[in-house]
Amino acid sequence: MYGRVRLSSEFSQIRMRMRLDPEFPAVNFAPRWNLPPTENLLCVVRDRERGTRKAGLMRWGLIPHYAKDLKIGFSTFNARAEAVDRTPAFRDAWKAGHRCLVVTDGFYEWRKADKQPFAICVKDDLTVMAGLWSVWRSPAGEKIPTCTIITTDANEAIAPLHDRMPVIVPEADWGPWLGEVPIETSGLRAMLKPLPPGQLQMWPVDKRVGNVKNEGADLVVPTGEQGQARVATTPSVLQFAP
Repeated sequence: MYGRVRLSSEFSQIRMRMRLDPEFPAVNFAPRWNLPPTENLLCVVRDRERGTRKAGLMRWGLIPHYAKDLKIGFSTFNARAEAVDRTPAFRDAWKAGHRCLVVTDGFYEWRKADKQPFAICVKDDLTVMAGLWSVWRSPAGEKIPTCTIITTDANEAIAPLHDRMPVIVPEADWGPWLGEVPIETSGLRAMLKPLPPGQLQMWPVDKRVGNVKNEGADLVVPTGEQGQARVATTPSVLQFAP
């Protein structure tokens, strides 16, 4: 399981890249370089009335409708692809077609051998992950949208760090995953696979990222000669996108 992402791209850029419906209001969020579970993620869903895409913030850690409190959310921030339709916390969201795209600029993973953290992202683009969502009603009647990120087996690039990775959805699959076109369950399952390693870039970063209290763009600055040779530090992966 993994549990740390970053998102500093401006919403105006995300709106264009994700082709969000301009009729829906902009989503206000502060740039984050070290965002952990239980905090809010930017998620894109299909609006069933208009048939278009809209974005909103959802608490990271899916809380099923039957939960009595928020505690289950501490262990439901990842859903294993191979069991997502059978795991009690996620199967209702899966059956209801409550699929979302979690928008990030990338994530972090730690190498087990020496606890060295690495920043990982899709090359020159957003890192868009497959998720499920649910709306939980608190005992006080408050409606809280929550989500989980689906994970799969690690690809060849990430395997030396960890045996799992998030399911990263390529642009061609955004529409089918959101339900914009009819798709069989077998087709959905086929999407839950590792992204080819050649589409990712990764580099070592400072171990300060291990403390969720640390924030700032300096957390993604490459450390060591290997990192400096492989990536240029930018505050937003979309700043040079068309």
